[in-house]
Amino acid sequence: MNPVELFVRPKIISTLTTIILSLVSCASADDKVVFDFNSSQKFLGLGVQLWPSTDHPTERDALLRDLHVRYVRIGFATQLPDEQLKAHMSVGEILAAIVRNQNDNQSTLFSGLHRELSALRVQTHFVFWQVPAPWCNHTSDDVGDRSRINPENLQDYANLIVANLQYAKRFGLVASAIEMVNEPDSVHGTQFTPEQYDLLLVKLRATLDGAGLGSVGIEGPGTSSALTVPAYTQTLEKTGHISILNQLSWHDYDTEKRPEPAGFAGVPLRLLADAHQLPIAITEFSSESPQWERPPFDSGPHTRGENNATDSPDFAVSVVGEVLKLVADGANSLSYWQAEDPTWTQDSFGLLNVDGQRKPVATALQMFSQLVPSGSEVAGPKSSTLGFAAACFRCDHGIIFAEANLSLAPRIISAEIVNARLPNRIVTARQFDSHGVTQPPPNSVAFHGESISANVPPRSVTILLLR
Repeated sequence: MNPVELFVRPKIISTLTTIILSLVSCASADDKVVFDFNSSQKFLGLGVQLWPSTDHPTERDALLRDLHVRYVRIGFATQLPDEQLKAHMSVGEILAAIVRNQNDNQSTLFSGLHRELSALRVQTHFVFWQVPAPWCNHTSDDVGDRSRINPENLQDYANLIVANLQYAKRFGLVASAIEMVNEPDSVHGTQFTPEQYDLLLVKLRATLDGAGLGSVGIEGPGTSSALTVPAYTQTLEKTGHISILNQLSWHDYDTEKRPEPAGFAGVPLRLLADAHQLPIAITEFSSESPQWERPPFDSGPHTRGENNATDSPDFAVSVVGEVLKLVADGANSLSYWQAEDPTWTQDSFGLLNVDGQRKPVATALQMFSQLVPSGSEVAGPKSSTLGFAAACFRCDHGIIFAEANLSLAPRIISAEIVNARLPNRIVTARQFDSHGVTQPPPNSVAFHGESISANVPPRSVTILLLR
């Protein structure tokens, strides 16, 4: 899809139409939020981080279908020993080395992955985790070991990425988009200065085009936070190379420095995306707030164990709240970290546990994705409300109002939606809280002319389909 098409505003259906959604009481409200569809963007769908190997293929595929996943993000890596990597290797030389080192297990894995993704009919996005050690400069300090790209090997790394993409095509794996390196700002991978990232972007685009891979888009800069994106985008704007990107991307996790829901944390990146006609892709998101590491929980998403917060509906509410905040702030697509708990790590961010069983967060995301179709228009509230996240979607089958009350008290929210066709009834009402997915209690949701009343309990998500 042409990125320019994502931001073409639909015609105003009629003169200003206002829908008043009064939750619980039309006379009083804790907060008032306004959604204006003259300031909207396309919601391109939900993605999920996927590892090529899995012990639960049937359960994983069923999960992705139930979530209506539009794309998967996959870390692509081949077995190529560092000692075989030299400076100034061509794409062909690197590809030949990859083929020499392939084994039956790797071939079986990639062939199986192709069959799986073909059956799911999802887009494939590749992320390349880091630069091989021979092409890096290594230092140590009080924080830990750091790997930085050696500027002399930027073209070598571009050639390596293209060689891997050519190898993947041998198994039918064709990426629609790639991330050149994971978190270039982070100490956990290979660090790139903004200037080095800019130069790699130019070299890789030229190498992709020269190898007949012009259809492969590049999303970036893929930083660890929205707060560090501007350092890279300012350089890309200065050189004009931001036009090479197909999507702006970065990661978003709640931290102790940002009250939930975090969203873009006040960084006006939606303006940058509009200016350059670029969609925004959040290529990793979840919740890693310190609240999950303390009572009533014994452990959180970073440490697998008994009484883990990620097994609770409360964690699921926070994740959906983050979805709504990110989309309301201007994100076009989001990729959840991650589909399942890998056996080789101790984290528990997965939608499936190590036994292949679904966690409450999978159920909550499914409630959202089943009612909110990809391709919907989405409008966020004009102002933020602490402890509350909401977004309004317009699609062929009506208007969907979704909200998450992340506070510990019931809330009364007055929501005004402008520049949208007036619905006259509630078609579907769903709620997720500590009891899982339910219908709101009798008489807690009612439509009265141009208003809707609903009870909004603490730590809950409510989604209403209006027509």
